[in-house]
Amino acid sequence: MNMEGSGVTYYRHKKSESIGRFGVSGLNACRPEMCLRLKRAGGAGLCFFRALIGLLAGIAFLGMYTAVAASQDNSQASAAPQDKKPHPPLFGKVCVDCHEQQVSEKIRCLVVKEPMCVLCHDIPDVGGTAKLVSADTPVCLKCHAREKFKGGYNHGPFVFGACVACHNPHGGSEPRMLRVSGRQLCLTCHRDMDARLTNAGFRHKALASGCTECHSPHTSEQRYELKEPVPILCSRCHEQTYRDSETAQVKHSPVTETPFCTNCHNPHLSQTDHLLISEEMDTCLKCHEEPIQNGQYKLKGMGNLLAANPMRHGPIQSKECSGCHKAHGSSNFRLLTEKYPKEMYTSFDKSKYELCFRCHESTLVTEERTRTLTGFRDGERNLHFVHVDKVPRGRTCGLCHQMHASKLPKQIAVTVRFGDWDLPIGFNKTENGGSCSPGCHSPKNYERNAE
Repeated sequence: MNMEGSGVTYYRHKKSESIGRFGVSGLNACRPEMCLRLKRAGGAGLCFFRALIGLLAGIAFLGMYTAVAASQDNSQASAAPQDKKPHPPLFGKVCVDCHEQQVSEKIRCLVVKEPMCVLCHDIPDVGGTAKLVSADTPVCLKCHAREKFKGGYNHGPFVFGACVACHNPHGGSEPRMLRVSGRQLCLTCHRDMDARLTNAGFRHKALASGCTECHSPHTSEQRYELKEPVPILCSRCHEQTYRDSETAQVKHSPVTETPFCTNCHNPHLSQTDHLLISEEMDTCLKCHEEPIQNGQYKLKGMGNLLAANPMRHGPIQSKECSGCHKAHGSSNFRLLTEKYPKEMYTSFDKSKYELCFRCHESTLVTEERTRTLTGFRDGERNLHFVHVDKVPRGRTCGLCHQMHASKLPKQIAVTVRFGDWDLPIGFNKTENGGSCSPGCHSPKNYERNAE
C-alpha cells in the first residue's frame, strides 16, 4: 500500500514468510500482518519499526523464559532439602558481632569467652560454606585430650566423637554445658529406662542426683561405665552395710561373689522395697530352692520343704526371711540376726535365745508353773521349762520344732536331724494335750486339765 505525498510507504509481508515462536522469526522478523517499513523518498530504507518490534519481542521472550525457569527451580527446591545458606563475607567482623545470641551469658566454653571460634569453625573471609575444621580426631579433643579419658569401657557418644549429643558446644545454663540437667539428659537416649522408672514402685535414691552418681559419662575401667567396681561403688552411700559385710564372721555368698550387690538388688528400680530383684522370699529362693552344702552343714532345699509343709513359722507366712536372717553377713551362725544356740543341747541362759525372745515371751521358758503362758503343760507343770531350762543339757527349740515349716501345729517337727540320724519326735495331738514317743525318751502324755 502506498500513500502518496506522505513520504511514507507501507508494505505487507507475504503469508509465506516465516513466523517465530512468539510471532517473530528472530530479532529481524516483524509481525506478518502489520509490518511497517519506513522508507524515505530518495534515500536508503531503514526499518525502524521492524527493529524496535524485534527488540521488544526478544526482551519479552527472555523475560518469559526466566520466569518459567525460576518457577521450575522453586518447585524443585521445595521438594528437595534446602542447601545450607552460605556464610557472608566477614568484612573484618568478629563472630560475636552477629552470633552473640548463640552464646550463653552464664556458662561458656573457654574458646567462646576469648573468642577463638576459628579453633572449631572454618569460615572463609570472602564468604562461602562454613564448616567445622578438618581434623583426624573430634574437634573437642583438640583441647580435651583423649588421654584424660582412660578405660576399656566407653560411652557410645564419646566413642564416635558426638560430644554435642550431651553438651552444648557454645555454652548453656547447665553445669559442664550440658543440654539438660540431671537424669533427663540420659533419658533422651535411654527411653526404655524412662518408661521403667515411671512405672516403678521404688527408685534408687542416687537417681535423684543424676545417673553420673554411679556412671561415668565418658569412659571407665568398669562395665556399664561404672565409676568404681561393685561393691566399692555401693559402699559410698551404704557404708555401714558394707562394713558389716566385710567384718561379718559368717559371710553370705551373694554378697561376696560376683556380681555382688546386684545378685539380689536392682541398682535402678524395683517393685519391691530395698530394690530387691523380686519379692523377698522369692529372691532368697533363687538360691535356696535346692539344698546347699555350707561347710560341714547341708542346708535343706526350702522349695520342697515349704511346698510339703503347710504349718509355717510367722516370718515365713509373711515371706520375710529377714525376720530371722541377716542377708549381708552376721556374727551368728546361719546368718541369724540375733543369738541362738548352735548346739542341740546347751545349758540354759536367756541371752542365748535373743532370736526367739524377740517375738516370744521369755516367761514361756523361765516360769516353772503356769496355766496361761503355754499350752504345752501337764496341768500347771510348764513342759517348756522342763525341756529347756536345764543345766547342763537343756534342749534347744530346734530339737522339737522345725523353724521354717512343718506338717504339724506349732511347727513341731516330724523328725530332727541328730548327727547322721533323723530322730523321730512321734508327736500326737489330743483335744486337751498330746503325747510323744521320741527317740530320746520313753513315750510321754500330757493333759492340760490335769490337777
